[in-house]
Amino acid sequence: MKFEIVWIQFLELVWIAVHTVLTYAYGALPSSVDSISCFRQGSICYSSVMKSLSDDNTISTTNIGSFMEVLQLRCLDINGHVVASLFRVLHTILKFLKHSDSELKSDFICLSINHILMVHWGSYYQLNVREFVNLGKDGASGLNNDSAQLGYLSSSLLQLLCSLVEQSDLEDINGQDMYAKLVDVVRKLATILQEQQDAPESLSQYLKHKILMIMVRLRPYIQKDCSYVVCWLKLLRQHFQDLLHGPILQHIARPENCLEGSPFFLSTVGMGETHYKSTQHLQRQAIYLFLSCCIGLAYTGNNVALQCSCKRDDRILGHRVQDCSDHCDCFGLSEISRWFQRCFIDTIFGSESSTDIVLCFLQLYMEEDDMLFSILLQLLDAPLISLKIDSLEIKCSELIGGKLFSSIFDPVHIFHLLLLLLHYDHLVFVDYLISKDVGVHCAQYLLRCLRLVNQCWHSFIDDSIYKAKIEKLNFKRQKTFNEANNISGSSIESPKLDSACDKKSKNKHQLFLNAKACLLSLKRTIEDLHKKGLFPYNPKPLLKSLARFEELCEQD
Repeated sequence: MKFEIVWIQFLELVWIAVHTVLTYAYGALPSSVDSISCFRQGSICYSSVMKSLSDDNTISTTNIGSFMEVLQLRCLDINGHVVASLFRVLHTILKFLKHSDSELKSDFICLSINHILMVHWGSYYQLNVREFVNLGKDGASGLNNDSAQLGYLSSSLLQLLCSLVEQSDLEDINGQDMYAKLVDVVRKLATILQEQQDAPESLSQYLKHKILMIMVRLRPYIQKDCSYVVCWLKLLRQHFQDLLHGPILQHIARPENCLEGSPFFLSTVGMGETHYKSTQHLQRQAIYLFLSCCIGLAYTGNNVALQCSCKRDDRILGHRVQDCSDHCDCFGLSEISRWFQRCFIDTIFGSESSTDIVLCFLQLYMEEDDMLFSILLQLLDAPLISLKIDSLEIKCSELIGGKLFSSIFDPVHIFHLLLLLLHYDHLVFVDYLISKDVGVHCAQYLLRCLRLVNQCWHSFIDDSIYKAKIEKLNFKRQKTFNEANNISGSSIESPKLDSACDKKSKNKHQLFLNAKACLLSLKRTIEDLHKKGLFPYNPKPLLKSLARFEELCEQD
């Protein structure tokens, strides 16, 4: 803290080194030291220290100028490892600042993001692709030796960027605006996935993981402008379609075996378990982000419409938003409708029921607790899809996939099936609630579910209401499906979404009775832990909701 100005100057020198190397690699040298001043002008946020540094002409013209001259002389053998190593230096500094909770962290984040926004992407791509080509020309042995270094530049930048956009860092308005500006950077970085299609599988998986993680972390900062959300959906369609449309219904989850062993183990025949796990992890990320964007476009909180720069400019972030001329929410609805048709309806002909669909979907997320509760919280808003479709003047047949998604992923029914997957073991919920990683999200989910159960009590105690709603929608879908086939002269049997539900349930109230026993046991356990001072936070809001649930059970 005592030498803060010198420390900021050092960071500036590191970033100037990055820009200088990239400029040199592109075939041209900076014309003058004065061009470096643009790195500080127009920044979104400044501290007093950064401003004083910017005003110090001696530092700008002498120290930085001498540094660049030396650097240019040394840049005789430019390669991606030079810039990648500098990115790793910056990432190491940021990790130290976060670990020590330093006040300099905000300055570091602001300065680094501003410089990332000013990267010359033409030179970056040239340096990155050149490294890839050179490694490929070395032959099989050279490629094997250097395969771990392939994409080192992009991996290092993505690692740094991912740490810069952690949601807990900058929560003020300036910080949110700065994060939103990174949407265009992510779009440009995503093109790397196409350029390195021949890269080793482990590198490709890592790049996808980091890009998806950055998109997930930026999601809260871009939700006010639906054009950014549409951009996210387009990126998912272009670069992650294999994950979005990958098989989910690989096996039907059964109550008697769903928790035995790893869910990955059931489908690892003929493929490496490690590869399968990483693919499933990416699939969880991609589907969560996709549903978050689609449901977010359908939700306009407090009756206030989202900002839409599409209406002001038909060129958003370098691409045309052709599907969004009137309402971005229509784009989101059509995307989720097509996704559900392709992943579920078009592949289910025969025995699978709507319950099987939800069970398999939940089991996909059971292996990662944090992702599980993230998707569960998101699916609580699934009914918004149906409400939005009803409010638009669009034929239901065009968005029947969205209507079925909204109904099949009914939050009350999902809550029942989650309890079933956990074998109605209330101690599992206790472990979730006291977990440092997922405790807050689990508590949020339980509070919202209990509030919803109180509002939809009859649906909670009688599962036949849920099945009737699905059957009604499926009849409409079947009618539309048959009409289309009659026109084409073909005939295919429509999927029987609930053919297995009646066979499985011996008593329509059995789900309710099991859920009741689990939740009342959870209430007693939390009360006991709270009285002994063993619960890590104040559980009174949750106990109040559980008490209301108990009252309704007694009345029923």
